Amino acid sequence: MSALLEIKNYKKAFGKTEVLKGIDFSLRQGEAISIIGSSGSGKTTLLRCINFLEIPDEGQMYLRGELLFDAAAKETGDHKSEARLREKRLHFGLVFQNFNLFPQYTALENVSLALKLRA
Repeated sequence: MSALLEIKNYKKAFGKTEVLKGIDFSLRQGEAISIIGSSGSGKTTLLRCINFLEIPDEGQMYLRGELLFDAAAKETGDHKSEARLREKRLHFGLVFQNFNLFPQYTALENVSLALKLRA
């Protein structure tokens, strides 16, 4: 069975501080994974890169075997369009550590909003 999501060589630095140093993993349909580590080890940065809230400096992401992101393509401007990033984000959901819910919606409406926007 091929990977549903595959991350290859994800790297991200903020200035001289390397946060992600070549992350590789794959996730198959029906699998669940946990990301564990000490505070400041890059867990949230990895999730933000997967959801395109941050753009990795290096690496590739494949979704169902198709290339969804290649950091090398940043040079061509492919990942700079906000509309293109928004389209890519529709493949992923993210629950933030802090309460970043829309106050006008119920909890159920908040978590189902991405599905409604994708339809």
